Amino acid sequence: MFSSNKDVQNGGLEPEGSVSEGCSQRSVPLLVISLVGLLVAFLSGFHQSIPFLSSICTDACTDAGLMHFSHVHFWVWGALFYPVVGLLAFWKPKSVAWIAFAAAGAEAVLILIMIRLHLPCIFCIANAGVMVVLLGFAFRKKLIWQEATLALLFFVVFLFWVPLENNLHFFASANPGQFGLDYGPAATVDGEVITNQRLDVLLGSKLQQMRLDIYRMKMQRLDQLIVDRILAKEAKKHGKTVQDFTATLTSSAVVSDADVAQYIQQHQQQLQLYMKTVPDLKQRIKQGLEEQKRIQAVNDYAHAHEGRYDVRFFLPVPRPPEVKIHIGHAPSLGPRNAPVTVIEFSDYQCPACRANHPVVKQVRAAFGNKLRWVYKEYPLKIHPFAFKAAEAGLCANAQGKFWQYQDQLYTTPDLSVKNLIDMAAKLGMSREKFSKCLNDSQYKATVERSVSEAEQAGIDRTPTYVINGMVFIGGPSLDKFEKVISEALNEKGVKTDIGQKTK
Repeated sequence: MFSSNKDVQNGGLEPEGSVSEGCSQRSVPLLVISLVGLLVAFLSGFHQSIPFLSSICTDACTDAGLMHFSHVHFWVWGALFYPVVGLLAFWKPKSVAWIAFAAAGAEAVLILIMIRLHLPCIFCIANAGVMVVLLGFAFRKKLIWQEATLALLFFVVFLFWVPLENNLHFFASANPGQFGLDYGPAATVDGEVITNQRLDVLLGSKLQQMRLDIYRMKMQRLDQLIVDRILAKEAKKHGKTVQDFTATLTSSAVVSDADVAQYIQQHQQQLQLYMKTVPDLKQRIKQGLEEQKRIQAVNDYAHAHEGRYDVRFFLPVPRPPEVKIHIGHAPSLGPRNAPVTVIEFSDYQCPACRANHPVVKQVRAAFGNKLRWVYKEYPLKIHPFAFKAAEAGLCANAQGKFWQYQDQLYTTPDLSVKNLIDMAAKLGMSREKFSKCLNDSQYKATVERSVSEAEQAGIDRTPTYVINGMVFIGGPSLDKFEKVISEALNEKGVKTDIGQKTK
C-alpha cells in the first residue's frame, strides 16, 4: 500500500518533504528582498523630508515622484507591493513569480519613461535593481512562457495607461522637447534636465491665468460653432434658410426709448464725452442693444435645443499645476485621512495674511473633520520680524499651544522677541522653555526648509494655499474658499452643501 523512498525515486516523483524544503530556501531571500524594496519605496516617497537625501537628490527624483497610476503615486504602489511579496514568501513562495513578473512589466515602462525623459531618479534605479534580484529568486523555469506573457501584458497596459494619465505625449516625436506639456524636458544643463512640469510649477498662477484666458476664448468660439450648427439643422427642419429662420427668432428683439434712456442713466459716467451729440448717441445705443437682444435670442434658442442634438463638451478646464508638499511634523488641524488637505504658506508680518486669517478660521470651522489644515512657515525677507515670529510659532507648537499662539501672532502689532516671549507666558507656556527655544533658534533650520520648499514649488508670495496639490495664490474670499474646497470634496466623492451658492 505504501511506496518506499526508493520506489518514489524510481518512479520519477519528488520525495515527500522536498516541496517544503524548496519553499524554505526561497522564503528568507524573498523576505529580505521585500524589506529592501519597501525601504526604497518609502525613501522615494519621503526623501524631501530627510535632509541627507534631499541634499543629494536632483529635481529628477521630485519629478519622478509626481508620476502616478490610477491617480496613486508609484511609490505608494511599491509600498503596497513589497509587503504582499513578503507575505507570499512564507505562505505560497511559488506564487511570488506571478506578481513579480507582472510588476516587472510595469517597472520596465517606468524605466523606459525615465530614459526617454532623461530623469535619472536614483530611487527608480534602486527599485529596478531590487526587481532584477526578485525576478532571479522568483523565476520558475517550467513556467517561462506564462511569466513572459504576463510581464508583456502588464508592459503593454502600462505603456498605454501611464503616459495617457500623466499627460506624457510619449510617442509624439523623437525630439525630447516634444514629449509632453507637463513632464517633457525643456532644457538640459550638463545632462541634468529642467522639465516643463517644473516650469509650470514655478510660473504658478501667471501661467494658470493665461491658460484660463485661452480656455475662455476657445469656449466662446466653440459655443458659437455649436449655435451655428444647431441653427442650420433647425432651419433645415423647418424648411427655411438659416437667415430667414434667424430673422423669425429675432423678430421680437425690439428696443424702446425707455430701454435707451435706462442704459444712458446706468452708464452716464462712461458716456459723458458723447453727450454733446445725444440724438446720434441714442441711435447708436439703440442699434447696439437690438443687436445684443438678437444674439441673445438666437443663443437661448440654440442652447434650449442642445439636448435634442446630443451636444457634449470635451474641452478640459485647465487645472493649476499639482505640487507635492511634504507635511512632516508641521502643525496641523483635522484628521490625517481627511478628503481635503489645505497647506497654508503664510507670514505673520504680512498684511494680507493678517487680513485673511479670520476667513481661514471660518473655513476651518465650516468644514470641520472633512478638512486637514496644515501650516507652513514662509517669512518673506522684506519683513524683518517675520522669521523670528515663525520660529516662535514652532516653539509654541512644541508646548502644544500653536493655534492659540498663532491667533496672537496675527493680531499683535509688536513682534519683538520680548513680546513673543511675553505672549507665550500669558497663554500658560513655560517662559523658561520658550525663551530657550527662541533664543537658541531651535527651529531655524525647520523654517529655512519650509521657505526652500515653498520656493521649489514656485510659491513666491503670501498667503498661498495648496489645496489637494493645487496652488492658489493670495487670500481668497470666504465664498471663493468654500467653492474651491467644496469642489475638491466632490472630486473625492464627499457631498457638501457648503459653497453650493457660489457655484
